[in-house]
Parts: sequence; C-alpha cells; structure tokens
Amino acid sequence: MASTLLELSNLISSSIATVDARCKALSRTYPDLDNPANAPEDENVVHDAEIAEAASIAIAAASQLIANLNSPARTMLETSLMCLVSAALGVVSASATAEIVREAGPQGAHINDIAKKNGMDPMKIARVLRPLATQHIFREVAPDVFAHNRISTTLDTGKSPEDILAAPENKHQNEQGYAAIIELNTDETFKAGAYIRDVVFSSRRNNTEEQHDELDTPLNRAFSTHTNLFSWYEQPENRVRFRRFGMAMDAARRVNPPDTRSQRYPWATLPEGTIVADIGAGIGSVSMVVAKANPKVKILIQDKAAVIEEAKEFWEKELPGSSADGRVTFQEHDFFGPQPAKEADIFLLCRICHDWSDSYVLRILKHLRQAAKPTARLLIQERIIPFVCGEDNSLHHVPGAMLSTTPPKPLLANGGRIVSYLIDMQMMALLSGSERTLPHYWKLAKAAGWEIERVYREGADPMNQMVLRPV
Repeated sequence: MASTLLELSNLISSSIATVDARCKALSRTYPDLDNPANAPEDENVVHDAEIAEAASIAIAAASQLIANLNSPARTMLETSLMCLVSAALGVVSASATAEIVREAGPQGAHINDIAKKNGMDPMKIARVLRPLATQHIFREVAPDVFAHNRISTTLDTGKSPEDILAAPENKHQNEQGYAAIIELNTDETFKAGAYIRDVVFSSRRNNTEEQHDELDTPLNRAFSTHTNLFSWYEQPENRVRFRRFGMAMDAARRVNPPDTRSQRYPWATLPEGTIVADIGAGIGSVSMVVAKANPKVKILIQDKAAVIEEAKEFWEKELPGSSADGRVTFQEHDFFGPQPAKEADIFLLCRICHDWSDSYVLRILKHLRQAAKPTARLLIQERIIPFVCGEDNSLHHVPGAMLSTTPPKPLLANGGRIVSYLIDMQMMALLSGSERTLPHYWKLAKAAGWEIERVYREGADPMNQMVLRPV
C-alpha cells in the first residue's frame, strides 16, 4: 500500500510541476482560490490544454489519495451526508446570499447584515455557509463574517439582491447561467433524488419495460404529479423553475457549444444537396453549425409546432434568407410517430435518447430505420458513459470506439471523473431516461435495425458522436 500512496503522491507532484512550468512559460499565474477577482488572463490558463490535462491527473490522484488515507467508516459517513452540502448550496443560491456578500466587498458580510437583506435567520445563514466554506466555497474571514472566493463567485448573478428577491423569475435572465444550473440541481433534482430509492425498489416488482410506468419517476413522486418533466415545467406554479431550466440549458450549451459538439463529424465533406434531418431539433442550434460548415447541404428541422415557430425566427436571424432559398425547411413532427423524411441522407439525434427509457428510444430508432434509405446514416450525439474499470474490448472493431489514451496508473481507468455518472442519476431522478455505455447503445441500435459503424469520442469530452448505418 505504501507504494500506491507514493505513486499517487508522485503523480500529484509531477502534475503540479507541469502546471507551474507551463504557467511560467505563458508568463501567467495560476488563479488563487482565495481571490474572487483573479486577472482574466490568469483565469484563462486553466483552459490551456497542457495545464488542463496535468490538473486533471492531479485532481484524480488527490481524490484517490484521500480515499486511500481516509478511514472507510469516515468516508462512508461523509459521503452519506454530502446531500446536506447540496441543501446548503441551494439555500445560499436561492436567497441571494452570493449577491449580498459581493456587495459587502472583500472584507465580507456579517450574518446579521446578510439577514437584514434577505430576511433569513442569521444563525441559519451561518449554519449553511460553514459547510460550504469547509468545501472551499466562500470563506469565513472572521467569526460569522463570510466573503467570496474564486469558486463562490460563480453563484453571483451580478444583480442586486433586492431585484432578485422581488422578482425571482427574472434572476437568471441575461447572466452567465451557472447559478441557474446550481438551483436546478439543488431544487428539483435534489428533491427528486430523495425518491430514487423508492422508485428503484418498486421497479423490482416490475421487471419488464412493458410493465414500467414512464410517469412513475422520482420527480413524479417528489412533487405528487403524473406528467412528464417538460409538461410539469409548463404548469403555472412552476413558472420560476421553467424559466430557470431554460437558462440552465442555455448555460450548459455555452459550456459545451454546438460547434465543439459537432466539429468531429466531417460535415464540410458532404456532397452538395445532402439532406440532414434534425430530429427533435429545438430551434436547430446544432444543425445551424452544420449549415455554416457546409453551405451546400439542406437542413430539415423537425419538432413540435410551437418550437418550429421559434426555430424559424432563429434561422432567419442567424442565417438570413436560408428558408427562402430552401437551405432550411421546417416540419412539425413527433419523433415517436412514423418518420416522414424518407429522402434524408443523414438523420441527426442530438441529446434526445438520454431523455427516454430503452423502450421509447427503440420506438424512435425503429421509426427512423423504417424511413431510412440504404445509403442513409443516423448520427447520434450523446454522452457515452465509460466503465470505471476501463474499456469494453468487445467493440474494438468499431473505428473510434476505444479511447486512444488512458490515465496513468494507479488512477482509475475513468480518470476519477464522476460527473457523467451523476448526470445519469439526474436523468433517473427527473425522467425515465439515462446516459448509456457504448455497448448499451450497440444493443439498442441492433434491436432497431441499425449498426454503429464509427464513433467520435475523445477523453472527457461530454458530447460524443456515433454514426449508424441501416442493416
């Protein structure tokens, strides 16, 4: 065991040395955790490829070292209580505490002064801020006085606390969106998550897809409703959540913009007149990237009627005249029904499959297969969940299926990255959907009459692409 500890320690040391050397080469300083206002040039170094890779290794090694050094009982106890850290984060974000602390300046805000502005009990403010400060989110700079650090500033919308508390539905409008993501995670996801156990245990009695009630999700139980997530958001009492969800999804798209999600597939090489049908496209932000990469292709946007109207406005604004000259057409369509676009050369499904259970995904894929001509291809863009133990070699014959690099030993084969698995559980909490492994997608594809012929995936990139051919 001592050898493992030293290996992990050496990985941390060598990775930090790489970060330091690269920062010096760039004449920059790595951002200071305690500084809520590092120079933008210093903040940008975290995106440098060499620094990001070294930091990723150091983080994974540090996490694994803690797991090795900590007592098992303590690890289990702390892990079981981490849900309360999420609860604390939710209170702080929803109460405009981040904005109040920002207005107080570098010296920080006393809990009594925070309470005067947001109406909370000052002692309860302290009780939710201290676990966060221990997690290095905020700083307690003096007894009962809290200030921002580099991490906690991401909760700050930049707006006044008075405006936020007076009109919470407008809190996330025209801001970076991180607070919207946090509040989504610490409100509906958090509350639904408490019912995952109940739903999973009840499903043991219903071990077939046909018996499963798609509307018996943890969210349905948490909020005593029997409708899907998207219809639930449209209910009048959820107007704040609905607007927040939209802002959270917009922020997520900006973290991983469409051009980075779509650039690996060789769109620019497609022949003139290629028809790309974007299924469940929303406003068509992904296929817009395709259209700009290859002006000679034709785009078909499919979605519900209300969304189609928004899509028309989006395309006219971003690519004026594209509808008039036939580069883009719009079609109202429910992807659970028969697919009318039988001349499409490429069907595009971007972030659709993860919203639905296997039985519903099969329905979508089978309708596409029935419509597909022999030369058509289906491009699925989704998060491919890695196995913690490493790659499944059963698909080694599929180009791109295997990751080209693996983390150095003794790190976990997945690099210690947990976010993909937590998002998978979020899909379990909010919907009947899931993120899936590549073998899982392979089986679904085969059952629907498709075969994966090429995969575009790279390391920790959350958006992967699978090219399927009809069989």
